[in-house]
Amino acid sequence: MADSEMDLRAEIARLNKIIEVLMDRVENNLSLRPTTYFGLFQGKIVLENQVRQRTLELNAALREIEKINRVLKESEAKFRAVLDQSLVGIVITEQGSFSYVNPKFTEIFGYSEDELAHIRPIDLAIEEDRPLVSKQLRKAFAGRIHEVRFTFRGTRKDGAAVHVEVAGSPPTRIAGHRSIIAVVTDITERVRVEKEMQALQAQLREQAVHDPLTGLLNRRALEDSLGRELIRAARHGDPLSLVICDIDRFKSINDTHGHQAGDEVLKTFAGLLNRATRSGDICCRYGGEEFVLVCPRMTLAKAAERAEQLRETCAALPFDCGDAVLQVTASFGVAAFPRHGDTGDLLIRSADRALYAAKNAGRNQVKCYANTESGEFAWAASRSNA
Repeated sequence: MADSEMDLRAEIARLNKIIEVLMDRVENNLSLRPTTYFGLFQGKIVLENQVRQRTLELNAALREIEKINRVLKESEAKFRAVLDQSLVGIVITEQGSFSYVNPKFTEIFGYSEDELAHIRPIDLAIEEDRPLVSKQLRKAFAGRIHEVRFTFRGTRKDGAAVHVEVAGSPPTRIAGHRSIIAVVTDITERVRVEKEMQALQAQLREQAVHDPLTGLLNRRALEDSLGRELIRAARHGDPLSLVICDIDRFKSINDTHGHQAGDEVLKTFAGLLNRATRSGDICCRYGGEEFVLVCPRMTLAKAAERAEQLRETCAALPFDCGDAVLQVTASFGVAAFPRHGDTGDLLIRSADRALYAAKNAGRNQVKCYANTESGEFAWAASRSNA
């Protein structure tokens, strides 16, 4: 019996060690150390029950852990599937390199995931934009900005240019490392469309103030510009003169040689006016074959001399209209501010009356408006075109 008892005691000791590992409270559960065979047997039963109970608890906990791991793996798989199918690039950056890139990001820059693992984010930017990218990343990792948001110009693996927009969160710890999770969007097409829209808007603005045929300012632009010049002249007491030019017998040119020839005459005459203007002058196509030249800080006499020079140049200039070379003349009317009008409308009306006086006198002439009450006109030049 002694041997059997020793064996039982040894078994009890072994069970005690198992229980001590599994649950520290086993020893305390035994109020009395068994001293008889029956007591030892009871102790063994108690210990077995405790081991069995603890094993059940551990198995249940293990199953719960396995369930949690399974859910986590499923969630991770779903999350990765979402990232992989994302229409924008998603990256995780840590310590100046990429720790994760999704397929869309590799598509944007044309590099594989393995290649990007050896490329710094700053290396994807063009040389001029690298300081910007470096500065933004330093500020983000230093926690000096609450939101990472900037755009830069990059270069794809094939050398093509790409415009990207970066939006990220403040640094967070992932696997013990400070990391930035960022969304990277390819905005190359958007930038292209914006540039085209800007160019179109600039073209529309240009068309809004310029005559499409001659390239000179149009009537609308003249009204705005003339108004500003009159205000400036009145404020400083400077002279200002206005010249209206009209191509003689223009309807006959269209009827005889066609509208295309007429357009060539208009463009040639507009070029003549444009070359004769000073930097501060305003030259516009007022309508049809009529042109207006505004001369700030110029007296009536000087403006009349300018008009006479233009008349002589026009009369001597051959107008090449493709199938014919024409001799073209023009008539000119001149008026001065504020003598002949203190508003744009009055000044243009006075110059227009002088122009028609030149037309009625035989064309190819320059006349200055002299007296608004008597309707008399000063003769600046008088040469018939007959």
